[in-house]
Amino acid sequence: MTTHHSRVRPALFPALDDARRQLAAREPDGPVFLLVTAPDGSGKADTVHAWLAAGGDGRPADRVVSGSGDKLTHGYFAGFQPLVDHALAVAEVEHPDLVANAEQSLKRFFPLRESPAYRTPRDLTGIASREERTRFYFHDYQGKLLNGLYEFLDAFLAVTPQPYTLVVDNAERLSPTVSQFLDIVARRRTLSRRLTIVLLVDGEPDVALAEHGVRVTLPPLTRAEARETILGWGFAAPAAKQVDNLWRLAQGRPARLSALMRCAERNVTMPGYLTFETHLDLYLSLLGERARYDLLTGYVREHCADDDPVAVRNYETFDAGTRERVHREVLADLAGTPEEIVHPVHHCGLRDAADRMVALAPLSISLQEIGLYNTWFDLFSRYWADPQLRTLPGGGQPHNLVYLRMAFVLYSLKLAHVSIPYLDTFYHHFPQSFYTPTVLYSQSMAHGRYQTPPDLVTAERFALLNLERISSDFRDHPKYEYIKVFAENALAYIRARQGRLDEALTLCTEGMARMQRIYGDDRYALHQSILVYNTAQIYELVKDHDRAYEVYQRTISLDPNYGEYANDLANMLQRIGRHEEALAYYERALALCPPYYEAHLNRARLYVQTGETAAAEADFRRVVELNPEEARAHLGLGTLQLKRGDAAGALASLDAAVYHDPGNAQAWNNRGLALVELGRADEAEQSLRTAVDRDPRFAEGWNNLAHVLHTNGRLVEALHCLDHSVRLSDDPDYAYNRALLRLESGDPAGAQADTALAAERGADAADLTELRTRLSRVTGARR
Repeated sequence: MTTHHSRVRPALFPALDDARRQLAAREPDGPVFLLVTAPDGSGKADTVHAWLAAGGDGRPADRVVSGSGDKLTHGYFAGFQPLVDHALAVAEVEHPDLVANAEQSLKRFFPLRESPAYRTPRDLTGIASREERTRFYFHDYQGKLLNGLYEFLDAFLAVTPQPYTLVVDNAERLSPTVSQFLDIVARRRTLSRRLTIVLLVDGEPDVALAEHGVRVTLPPLTRAEARETILGWGFAAPAAKQVDNLWRLAQGRPARLSALMRCAERNVTMPGYLTFETHLDLYLSLLGERARYDLLTGYVREHCADDDPVAVRNYETFDAGTRERVHREVLADLAGTPEEIVHPVHHCGLRDAADRMVALAPLSISLQEIGLYNTWFDLFSRYWADPQLRTLPGGGQPHNLVYLRMAFVLYSLKLAHVSIPYLDTFYHHFPQSFYTPTVLYSQSMAHGRYQTPPDLVTAERFALLNLERISSDFRDHPKYEYIKVFAENALAYIRARQGRLDEALTLCTEGMARMQRIYGDDRYALHQSILVYNTAQIYELVKDHDRAYEVYQRTISLDPNYGEYANDLANMLQRIGRHEEALAYYERALALCPPYYEAHLNRARLYVQTGETAAAEADFRRVVELNPEEARAHLGLGTLQLKRGDAAGALASLDAAVYHDPGNAQAWNNRGLALVELGRADEAEQSLRTAVDRDPRFAEGWNNLAHVLHTNGRLVEALHCLDHSVRLSDDPDYAYNRALLRLESGDPAGAQADTALAAERGADAADLTELRTRLSRVTGARR
C-alpha cells in the first residue's frame, strides 16, 4: 500500500479566489476554465479540493465532482465521465424528461449504458451484430454527440439549484474527444455559467485551453514551506542542511518530498550525493519481494492511476514479465464488462506490439462503432504503418478487422490514398479470408466514391472481381446470398456513377427482392434497409419520384429510428416542391438524431424557398451553433442579412463562410455585395474577383464585378465582365445590363443587339420599353 501525505498548499488559496472571481465576471469573450498548472506531484489536486471545501467567499458551497482526465486509465471521456454519470443518475429519478430529450446522443455515446428514461428503440446500426455492421457514422458524427451531451449537462445544471464544480486532474492527458468537448464548452459558453471547470495540468497547458482559461501556477515549495510541510506530516524536525537537501531533491514538489521522508524512515538518506530515483530504488529494495509485489498489484488494479513516486518507480523497475502478467489478470477480469473499454492502460501494458494489437482489437472496434475517430486514431495510428502488424495471421481475426475498419474510416475522411495501399496488402496476404468480399467492396468504394477524382474504371474492376470471387469461393457459405447482394450493391453504385442507371436499378431491385425472399424482414435487417435506401436514391436519379417516395417509405419502415433516412426523403420532397411533407420529415429526422445540423441546414433552405426568413435564420443560426465550420450556414445567414439591409452583419457571416470554405464562389460574391453596401469598393472588387477566380463559369460573379467596375468608371473592363456573364448564362438581366453599358459606351448597334437578346431571353417588358426609348433617342439624335 502507498502512503499519501497531504499536499495542500493553503498559501495558494488567495490566487485561486482571484481566478474564480475572474471566471464569475462572465465577460462575453472572457475565460471559461480555471487552469491550475505545475509539475506532477506539486499538490494541485489536494490544494484545489481543500480550497473548494474551505469556501470563504460568501458563495453557496459547490457540489464538487472530480475525476482523472487520463485517457489510458479512465477512457475516452475521462475527466467528464463522473459528471455525466452523476447527472444521469440524478436526472433519471428527478428529471427523466431531460434524459429522454438527449437520449439520441446519450445512448449512442454510451452504448453499454441503458436508462429507464429512454423512450425510443435504437436504430439498426445500434443493434446489428458486429459482423453485419456495414454502415458507419461519418467523421463529424462525434461533434453531434458531443453537442448533445453538452445540451444535456446544460439542461441538467439549469434545473439544479446547487452550483457545481468539476475538477479534472491529469488534464494534459485528455483524449481528443474530451478536448473537442472542451472546445464546444468554450465556444457555446452557457455551460460555464452553471459549472466551474477546473483543469489540473502537469506542466504547460494546451494552447487552446490556455486561450480560454484563467491560469494559476503553483510555484515550488520554498525551503520554509518544505520544513513546515514535513512537520505537518508528523515527522521530526530535520536539521537545516537536511531540509535544504530534501528540498532540492524534491524540486519543491510535495509528492517527491513525501517519498523522500519515507526513504528517510528506512535510513535511506544521503540527499547531497544520491539522486531522487536512487533513493526510491534503495527504499524499494528494503521493502522485500512480497511487499513490492503487493504494491505493484495494487497499482495496476487501480489502473495505474496513482501518482505516488514510490508506486510509479516500483512499477517502472519491476520485472517486465510479472508486470505484464498482472495486466493480463486485470484484462481477464474486465473482459466482457462495460469497464473494458475505459481502461486501455492494461492493453498498452503488454510488451509485444502484436499482443497489444490483439488485446486492443475489441476496444478499438467499440470506439470505431461509436464514431470517436479522433480518439480511436490517437490510440491506434501508431500501429498503422507497422508491416508485421498489418499482416498478423490469419486474416479473419478481430485484429485484422481493426485494420480494415481503419481503412474504411480513412477513405471516408478523404484519405483514400492512405487507405488503398493497405487494402491491397490485405488482399495479397489473405486472399481466402472471410473478409475478402469486404476488402474488394471497400476498394471499389475507395476508388469510385471517395477518391478525388473518382476512378470508375478501377472501381468497376474491383466490383466485378468481388462478384467473381464470391461466386467461386463463397458459394457454399451459409451467407452466400447476403454477401453477393452486398457486392452487387457496390456495382450498382458504380453503374449509377457511370450513368448506366437502368442497370443500377436492376441490380438493386433484384437484390432487394432476393434478400426479402430468402431472409424475410428480420435477418440482415440493417443491410436490407441500406439496399432499399440505395434503390430509392437511384429512382430519384432517374426522376421517378413517385417510385422513389414509395421505396424511401419502405426504407424508413425497415429502420424507423434512423433519422438520416427521414432527412434524405425530406430533401427529395423539397426538391419536387412538396414542402409540407418535407417539413414533417425534417422534424422526424431532428427528433431521431443527435443534434443534426444537416437537417437544420436543409430545412433552412426550404424556409428560404417558402419566404419564411425568420424560421430560415433560426435554423441557420442553429447550424452555426452546432457546427461553426459549416460554411453553407454562414453563407445562408449572410445572404438573409444582406437582403434585409444588415450589411455589417452579412459581412461578418460571409467572412466566416469564406474562412471555412475559401473555394466557395457564391460566398465571395455575396461578400463583395456586402462590401459594396458598406462603401468599401476596392475590397468589394477584390472579393468579386476572387469569386470568379474560384469559379470562372460563375456568371453572377462576373455581372456583379461589372457593376463595381462600372461604378468606378472602368467601362471597358466592366464590358469584358458582362461578356462572360452573357456567354455563361441565359439570364436576361445580363444581356440587358450589357445593352445599357454599350449604350453608355457609345455603341448603339451593340446595345440594340443586346436589347433583342434580352427580349429573346425573357427580360421584363417595361424595362425593355424604357431601353428601346433610350436607344431611339440616341439613334434619332445621330440621324
